[in-house]
Amino acid sequence: MINWGLYKSIIKEQLEEQDKKTKQGKLDLGEAVIEQRIKPAQYSFSVYRVNDYDLQIQHNEAVNLACEHIGITRTKADSFFEGTLGKKLVKIVPFNHPVTQLDLEQIKNELKARPSETRDIVVVALGKELATEAWLVGWNKLRKTKDFPNKIELIELRTDKKYGKFIEHKPASARLSIKRDKQNVKILIENFISPTIIERLSQQEGPIRPQITQWRSMVDCIMIDPNYDGKVFMIALSDVPEKKNDFVAGEYEVPISKEKTTVAVKIIDMLGEEVLITREV
Repeated sequence: MINWGLYKSIIKEQLEEQDKKTKQGKLDLGEAVIEQRIKPAQYSFSVYRVNDYDLQIQHNEAVNLACEHIGITRTKADSFFEGTLGKKLVKIVPFNHPVTQLDLEQIKNELKARPSETRDIVVVALGKELATEAWLVGWNKLRKTKDFPNKIELIELRTDKKYGKFIEHKPASARLSIKRDKQNVKILIENFISPTIIERLSQQEGPIRPQITQWRSMVDCIMIDPNYDGKVFMIALSDVPEKKNDFVAGEYEVPISKEKTTVAVKIIDMLGEEVLITREV
C-alpha cells in the first residue's frame, strides 16, 4: 500500500531542491546538469525616455566637493541640516533634482519644529525652479511677521557668482515656431537639447551606452500659457506623458484672444531644468 503522505513529502522536497538549483543558475534534468546561460537583457536598441537611465550624480562625492569648495563644515549631530557655513545652518538639496518649493516648505516646517533656532539658513542646490525665487523673496520679506527669525538664502551651484565657478553649466535650449492662425496659436517644437543630460549619459560605463535618437526623450513635460503677463505662468495646456516610454507631442494648437498677446512655452527636461520661451503674436 502506498503511503501518499510520504510520497507527497518526497515530491515536495525534490521540487524545492530543483527550485534552489534553478535559482543558482542550474537546471537538474535527471542525470544531466545543464548550465543555464544567462542571455544579455537586450541585443538591440530601444527608445525610452531619458529618466529610465541612471542620471543621478554620485551624490556623496558631489556633496563633498561642494562642501570643500564653499567651506561648509559637515556635522553628523543634526538629522536635517548637513552642516554650517560660518554661523549659518546649511541644507543641501539632493543633486539629482533642482531645488523646488516643496524643498523650501520642508525647511519651513523644520524651523517651525525648532522655535528656539534663530540662525539663518543657506540652501545649496544644483539648479532651481523659477518659482523658488518668488518663494524666497516672500519668505525673507514676511518672515518677521510670522515669528520666524531665520533668513533663507540660496547658493545655486550652476550660476552663483561666488561659489558656482567650479561647475560649468551649459543651459538647455529649444528651437520652436509660434504662429497665430485666426483664433488659435500653432506651436511646433523643432528641437530641444540638454547638454547636461548628454554629458551625464556619455559618462555612463558599459558595453552599450544610452543613445539619444530624438529630442523628445530628454523632455519630461511641456506647458503652455497663451496669455503670459511676464509674472505668473497660467497653464492652459500641459503635455505630460502617462507612460515611461511615451513622448511629448511637440506640436500644439491653443485658442487665443483676438488682441495681441504673449504666448509662453515652458519645457522641463528630465533633470528638472526649465526653458521658458515667449513670443508676441
